[in-house]
Parts: sequence; C-alpha cells; structure tokens
Amino acid sequence: MLSLEQVSWIVHDIFSTELVKQRRDTFAFFDTHQELNLQQISPEVLRQATEQVGLFFGFNPKPFASLSQLISQAYQAYQKNKFVYLSTSGSTGMPKQILHTQEMMKIEGKSVGWHFRNAKRFITLTPRQHLYGFSFAVFFSSIYKIPAISLAPLPVQPWRELLQQGDVVAGFPLFWEYFLQAGNTFPVGITAVTSTAPCPKGLFERLKQAGAERVVELYGATDTGGIGVREDENSPFQINDFWEVDDTQKPVLIHRKGVEGWIPFPDEVEFIPPRGIFPLKRMDRMVQVAGVNVSLKYVEEVLQQHPAVKACRVRLMRPDEGKRLKAFIVLKSGYSEQSLSDIRANLSKQLSSHELPRSFTFGENLPVNEMGKDSDW
Repeated sequence: MLSLEQVSWIVHDIFSTELVKQRRDTFAFFDTHQELNLQQISPEVLRQATEQVGLFFGFNPKPFASLSQLISQAYQAYQKNKFVYLSTSGSTGMPKQILHTQEMMKIEGKSVGWHFRNAKRFITLTPRQHLYGFSFAVFFSSIYKIPAISLAPLPVQPWRELLQQGDVVAGFPLFWEYFLQAGNTFPVGITAVTSTAPCPKGLFERLKQAGAERVVELYGATDTGGIGVREDENSPFQINDFWEVDDTQKPVLIHRKGVEGWIPFPDEVEFIPPRGIFPLKRMDRMVQVAGVNVSLKYVEEVLQQHPAVKACRVRLMRPDEGKRLKAFIVLKSGYSEQSLSDIRANLSKQLSSHELPRSFTFGENLPVNEMGKDSDW
C-alpha cells in the first residue's frame, strides 16, 4: 500500500517533528517544503529521528550518508514486513508502538475513508507518522485515489486562497480553535474534520458559521484505530463496521474483525443501541509507583487546590529520570517559583509518599504536543 513517495513523506515528517521539539511554537512542528540537510542536524536529533524511523517501519537502520539512503532502507523494510508501528501520543504515559498491518490498514481505510469518498483533495494538518495524518495521507488517499496534501497548521495562513471546493481538511480541536480566533472563514464546499482530542462544545456550530459545508468528528486511538464517526456533536458516534460489539458486558466490549481478543473502549462511554456511543471520560488515569496504584487525577486535584496553582499536570517520570511522579505547574499571576516550598509542604500533608511528585517544572502554559494533547516535559 505504501509507495516510495509516501515512505519519503513519513521519514521527512519524523525528522521535522524531532527538529521542532526544540521549539516552543505548538503549530510550527513541520514544514512540508523544508529541505532537510543532514549536515545541519545535531547528532542527538539525528539519532532520535533515525531511531523513530526504525521503530515506525520495524527495522534496524544501517549507517547512511544521505536521507535518500535511509528512505530506501525504510521502503525495503516495509516491502518485506507489510506493517508499520504507529506511536501513541504518550499523553497519559510513555508512548507505545502499536502494530498496524497492511491488511488492517486496507480494512480501516475503506470503512472510515468511505465517509470522504467524494473529496477532491485531502488536506492533512498532522504529521504523517501519527495515525490521524497517516489515515488521510495514506489509507484513504490510496484506496479512494484522492490526492493528499500536507500543510503546516498555522492559523494565519491565507486559508481561503489555499483551500478549494471539495477539500476535506483533517485538523484537530486546538488548531480549529485558533483558526476561528484568527477570523478565518472557509470557501464554498469544504469539509472540516476534527480528531485526536475531544471536540469542545459548540465547535461544530462555529465551524459551520465560518462557512464549513460539513463538519465530521472521528473517534478512536492509536491503540485501536478508528472506532466511530459523527457529523453532529449532539448525536452519538456510530461505530465503524469493522468492529463487532458485545453490549452484554459491562463495560461494553468491542472486537476488531480479523484481530484476536475483545477490548473495552479507550474511554468510559454511554452505549446507544445498536451501534452508537457517547464518550464520557477516560477510563482511568491510574499508574503504578513502586508497586502501588496512584491516581494522577487525584494528585492533580490536590495540587490544583493550592492558591498559587492556576493549572497543572502530573505524570510518571521517564525511565531516565526516575521511577516517581513529576509535576508541571502554571502559576497564577502574582506568584513565583518561590512558592514551591509551600506547595511541597501542602502536598505532603495530603498525599502519601507514593503520590508525592518528586520533580516540579514551571511554565506559562501546560505542555502539549503538535495536536493539542498533553505531552511530556
């Protein structure tokens, strides 16, 4: 299914994403027109990007002198393996590599892509090594023979000139919010798609007021693939036809045809027979700290109670950092990092030893990745 050109796109996106992780601008994560010069890439970024290419295509990269050589290695690996490993966002922990076979891609691409079969072009605003960008740029594009174009999700671009009637624009909630705040409107005949994170209430209507002919929300996860689709924020998602449903169980279980095992939804859902769901909240945010189950949500709630804390996130440390929790804090106006000692003291009165974060980072905004999901720091 993947052509050499598509493999090249993905490798470039991986390198570009690694390069801009050093930058603070959420939306400047990749530029499809950027020429990548290996001589100008630091050894550390080069190592990380090469490692990510190997993980994605399931091979151990050999030494290479040019990007074209690495792309050739990746293409040969795909031709042999007929699968790729897509990485989860890591928004609730360490990213995981999830196997997607070529057969799984074809089945999902035909089913979900059917909703966009009449598109003139797919415009993707997310990196093509992630499930969402990969779906439009590869799955749907290949099966329905629709050209795909990747653009940087910059709200200030001249979108009315860039877009054409019949375009399907695959964006995400954070981008659409900034798109609307910038005063953008759509030309005639545009379908706006949103995924990767819950759609804020009212976003559907605001996108239509800006001229979108159609608004579609996709629900799923890298772990599962696409689960459901809806075109009205007040209606349930309809589960895609490659999933079987067992609503005799609590929680309701789903089974992907051709893949062994029944699994729960990624979130707690309200099931609407025969195949509808309303996602309610994440199933849980429990992690293990030294063998003890700890609720990240509870720790955040306690931390949020401190008068200096405007917003916060808590997560497990990476293996290279330790085996405890760490916290990211956005302070309220008038407070400084000198409040940390008081914050620590307050936490120690309410949390167990396992629940206490051992590392604290301060910033003006909570860390998010290129699609607006919580990210590591």
